[in-house]
Amino acid sequence: MVPVYPPAQVEVDSTRRYTSVNDTACELLGYTRDELLNMRIDDISFPSGAHVQPMYSQFMEDGAMRGIFALRRKSGEIVWVRYKAETINGRSLATWTHYERWEAEEDPSTAEVA
Repeated sequence: MVPVYPPAQVEVDSTRRYTSVNDTACELLGYTRDELLNMRIDDISFPSGAHVQPMYSQFMEDGAMRGIFALRRKSGEIVWVRYKAETINGRSLATWTHYERWEAEEDPSTAEVA
């Protein structure tokens, strides 16, 4: 996976809507800050947002989560991000430190993610 420098950082509210995003997150996803601040995690998750709600509920219960998550860029391109998320003083913060892209014709289930 390719490192993201500086790391992409996002904050979401209890409805999973972005409330804060840094320039790196905007660049990685291809959206402007205003566009992202009008979106939810569900809007850019891949293959759909259906899995986000239960995952977010577990995150809120545990207070932290880390792993690899697939996101859809504005261009439609899919990127896998390595993330670390935590709740601090009631705020839900996530940092994306690495990413990997795959070509649209590839089968996402066979994409290698380290």
